Amino acid sequence: MPISPSTLLALQKAGENLHTAQQAFAREVHSNASRVVGIVASEPFSNEADRAYAQLRAIARMAHELQGIEEQLKTLYGAAAEMMQPETPVIVALSDHGGRSHARPGTGSLDAAEDAVVKAAPQRQASKAKPVRKPAKETASPPQRLSANDEKVLAHLKTVLDRRSWTTLSQAAIAQGAEIPTGSVGLAMHRVVAAGAVREKGKGTYRLA
Repeated sequence: MPISPSTLLALQKAGENLHTAQQAFAREVHSNASRVVGIVASEPFSNEADRAYAQLRAIARMAHELQGIEEQLKTLYGAAAEMMQPETPVIVALSDHGGRSHARPGTGSLDAAEDAVVKAAPQRQASKAKPVRKPAKETASPPQRLSANDEKVLAHLKTVLDRRSWTTLSQAAIAQGAEIPTGSVGLAMHRVVAAGAVREKGKGTYRLA
């Protein structure tokens, strides 16, 4: 079964939180390294120097493990993005010469309403059938809303893409240019393309719309 956008969004948020934690541990490694250098310089053979060095190694190991988990989550997100549930297309009801409306499944109440109008006023079938189209149009999906990360991605793409030629970009390159976590790029690109601001040709090839 396909994966819903809400599930993919939850995975994206997990990636963002994991990226924040990994950066925090990287700062801890840098801070503790400076502390260890100071302790070793003043008391190279003390117990405090040994404890500080052991603590630095433990923090560095955690930072390395978090980086590995982040890479695994990126791979998982990419696989999930390819399985995301496609949007359901909306088909507008159209009337044929007999006054019947051919709408998408689930619009039986609209057919019944039209039949009632046609039976009540057969001489005005054409004019009565037109309002039936309005409810079908109202079911169309609202315009795609862009998040803060989506806006950053779009702003970056406007600096590297144009409307005349296709350009191939990796998720890592987009993440670096937009200054967002790599794990957030997949969903951001999906929304930007869905909003009609960017067109996609195959996987990873884009141009401005």
